[in-house]
Amino acid sequence: MYPDERAQRSGVIAFLCLYPMTSMRTRKNLFNIASVIWFKEALFSTVRQLRTISLAITYLALTVSSQAFFAPKWDPVDPADLAAKDSVGFPGTDVEILRSTHELNERVPEVIAGGTAFKDLPLVFETSNFVRAKIYTAKGVQDQGKLRVRYLSSSRLKNTEARVVKPDGTSTNLKKADIVENILTKDEDGGSWKQITFVFPGLEPGDVVEYRWIELIEEEIWLKHYYCQEVVPTREYRFTIAAMTRPGSVGWLNCPKATTSDKNGFTVVFRDQPAFEEEEHMPPPRELRGWIYVAKSFPMYSKDAEVWELLSGEWGDNFNRDSKPSGVIKKKAEALAAGATTADEKLRRLYEFCQKEIYNTTYRTSAELQAGIDKHKEDDAFSPSNILKQMRGRRDEINLLFASLARGLGFEARIAHSANRAEILNVKIPQGWAFLGTTSVAIKQGENWTYFNPGNYFVPYGLMSWRDEGAIAMLCNTKKKELSEIPRSLADQSQALRKARLKLDDEGTLEGDVEESYSGHLSEKQKVDAWIISIDEVNKIFREKVTARLPNAEVSDIVWTNLDTTAVPLTVKYHVRVPGYAELAGKRLIFAPSFFQVGKPVVFAAAERKHPIFFYYPWAEHDDIEIVLPTGYTLEKPSAPTAVGELAGAFGADYKLQYLGKTRTFCYRRDFALGANGACAFAQQSYPALKALFEQLYKSDTHSIVLKPKTAPAVPAASPVSEKPAAPATP
Repeated sequence: MYPDERAQRSGVIAFLCLYPMTSMRTRKNLFNIASVIWFKEALFSTVRQLRTISLAITYLALTVSSQAFFAPKWDPVDPADLAAKDSVGFPGTDVEILRSTHELNERVPEVIAGGTAFKDLPLVFETSNFVRAKIYTAKGVQDQGKLRVRYLSSSRLKNTEARVVKPDGTSTNLKKADIVENILTKDEDGGSWKQITFVFPGLEPGDVVEYRWIELIEEEIWLKHYYCQEVVPTREYRFTIAAMTRPGSVGWLNCPKATTSDKNGFTVVFRDQPAFEEEEHMPPPRELRGWIYVAKSFPMYSKDAEVWELLSGEWGDNFNRDSKPSGVIKKKAEALAAGATTADEKLRRLYEFCQKEIYNTTYRTSAELQAGIDKHKEDDAFSPSNILKQMRGRRDEINLLFASLARGLGFEARIAHSANRAEILNVKIPQGWAFLGTTSVAIKQGENWTYFNPGNYFVPYGLMSWRDEGAIAMLCNTKKKELSEIPRSLADQSQALRKARLKLDDEGTLEGDVEESYSGHLSEKQKVDAWIISIDEVNKIFREKVTARLPNAEVSDIVWTNLDTTAVPLTVKYHVRVPGYAELAGKRLIFAPSFFQVGKPVVFAAAERKHPIFFYYPWAEHDDIEIVLPTGYTLEKPSAPTAVGELAGAFGADYKLQYLGKTRTFCYRRDFALGANGACAFAQQSYPALKALFEQLYKSDTHSIVLKPKTAPAVPAASPVSEKPAAPATP
């Protein structure tokens, strides 16, 4: 696997802080808190070397505060930086971050009189941030959008400010209108990633820009990460931990040699970091990009292996207790499985009941329903019998009900903890247990474990989410920890079936009806993206997707099927009209019959590659296109596109053409598959070969057909008029 092919630069520092007495309830539920918060938020990468030292950070003796960090005035810029024409460390760069400074404080919001105890309120996790960057070139002015702030919607920003400093030392502060916030992405839990960009007034080469902000998270955080490598070169990145309320550690990965200091807390500094270059279809950024994390820990466990075993036992014991089937559960399971003759059919019935009949409040809710949930939130929410009685539950509760029903039929079931593969690929590392934030249900069938997640509303039976497939899962058990890989799906389980019935006129306009159907991960991804927005927004995004490759396209009559349900396939039908689809070349018409591929850019256009190539799952495409050609035209020496690779292998495409003369119908069939043999990740050294395959695919997908006017039949010469009278007609 590619993580073993790179050298990791990492470090971990353990620290111990003095913190207030926690409540008995908090201490009793320490593992539950870790499961819900710490392990859910944790993100990590492969660690090669660890080194630890002790560090004391005393909350009560803290002398550095965010108020001191953010002085009312900006610090003066070094005259040498103002006068600089080029970067010393990165000659030729357009933009360079001169200083990136970040200070973390965790504090308790309020102290009870006497100062001996703290109110049971969420902690405030506060990070004060400052960035100074130098613009060297005109392209650097254009690239000012790379100077940005990204954060989760669960955070709150305050005191966001920015300014421009000219080479002569004069400066201009940005107005509120120059600081723009927008939403980047939304996720299925209702959260989102947000971004702040800055419109620096009158920005020119030679200017210095500065911006600062405070990020607040008003809840207890067990792990928080920060990128210390930016998309532009960074002269100095400085991270300070001024105060923490519990013991923990700070670590960094994929970073240059660090300088550390214990003065006024703990500080780590990285210097002369090159820009991180994002590439299409690469592994999760945390596998490659420099980042720093702060994690709380449990110092009573000194050995990593002990924690793995402890958590396996703790989680396994809780799961076995909570999923133990009651009489009601057993009776329901038997009723659902009545008549089923195979284990697979029994599990399918249980799965589809839990997914389709139990109201999933993670994905769907209403004000009335939420009020009822809040009213009874202290009830035995994790009881499968209670979930069955109410016929509703959260994602994790629905999984628990499924496990209880399966156990009611005699199946062996375990809770499986794994990491989100969109964030990390390998957890077989020191402290890897800290990143097992995803749960599913493992059912023993014969000698093998099969994985299920009916609580994921959009994943059909027989599949796991693309974020889970291929991940290493810990099958939790009180007797023995067991690690197993969640199987990957095949390309034919995630298919795009697309059909178009179109007509081309003699002016080059293409018009007709289109139907696209998606299954597996192709369906799941679109449903997740769509479920939190309105149908009008869905249609708007869909139109923009079509017009991005066909700018003249007019898309109308959009109809979705199964967009917000568990059913598959996901289907969209629409009418399309594309003026100028065919190119007029004199009296000829030239067009590409591959309607669904026209206008797409070539994949892997870059000549060189730095990172491994990574696709999250295999998939297949099948295009069925019929185009009625204009009257008066005929094909001019038509040829089929060249087949590419091997359909049954890692990469392949095949094409078939047919012309039906009586109806003037040109028929085009395209079949494509990536990862039909299961291969979805490729080493960087494979890039030239893979690039060549995608270039050939692009050439075949844009293969053109030429139409020419039909030649009019020759008119026979007129016969001489006979002077003889015509013979009389025969009666």
